[in-house]
Amino acid sequence: MDCLNSIAPTDEELISLALDGEALPEEANTHLQQCETCKQRLASYKQVNAYLLSHLYRSQCPSGEQLSLYCADLLPADERMSIASHVKDCPLCATEVEQSRSFLRMDFELPASSFSLRALLHPIFATRVISAQPQFAVRGDASAAAWPRKYKAESVDLTLHLSLTSSGEHMLLGIMTGIDPTESFFFFDCVTSDIYTAPGPLVANGDKSAASPLLRTQGDDLGHFVFKPVPTGQFVIVVYLPDRELVIEDLSIE
Repeated sequence: MDCLNSIAPTDEELISLALDGEALPEEANTHLQQCETCKQRLASYKQVNAYLLSHLYRSQCPSGEQLSLYCADLLPADERMSIASHVKDCPLCATEVEQSRSFLRMDFELPASSFSLRALLHPIFATRVISAQPQFAVRGDASAAAWPRKYKAESVDLTLHLSLTSSGEHMLLGIMTGIDPTESFFFFDCVTSDIYTAPGPLVANGDKSAASPLLRTQGDDLGHFVFKPVPTGQFVIVVYLPDRELVIEDLSIE
């Protein structure tokens, strides 16, 4: 599909316009507005670009969860080196890594006393998911204390990773993902999470207690949140999602 007019935009000019939005020379742009052949050429390049983006965009990049674990130093050495090599050459992943590291460096303060526990209107209780491990099972199975720990609650999956900060304090990293692929990307955007000393804000009969959170944090738009420093003990985590509250009970940090 060629245009024989001498002032028609070249293929390179149309590709730059389709891919980068680079403006055409004034004479070529005027011609484009009046020439159906050149309009079809431009539409063809845009269609090819859209197809390639949908199939290839970041196809070789680590997942968001892998990048988060990389930033928190929670990956094996070989995987960490592989991602570090990729990040060095990928500006998109480099930007995401910098944002995640900035988030992990944030200092989280104790919550303001003005927050009301009566916001707990519709709690859903997460169930621990323990994957089968290729090891001997013994009485009092020690694998139950292994990290990371995975939980499921309705349409939400939550993975908790325990790590140490540079000063030797415990840091708890949470990564939430939605099971439902049709769920909005912004469902986890900047949700608030609290960690309580057990038994937490809910007593055995489901009524609310006067407990105050030990730590409060706000997650990022990828569904990641961080508690630090976390002491040892028994805890309850409450994640305040837009339409309900996700509760993790009996969380033991030793």
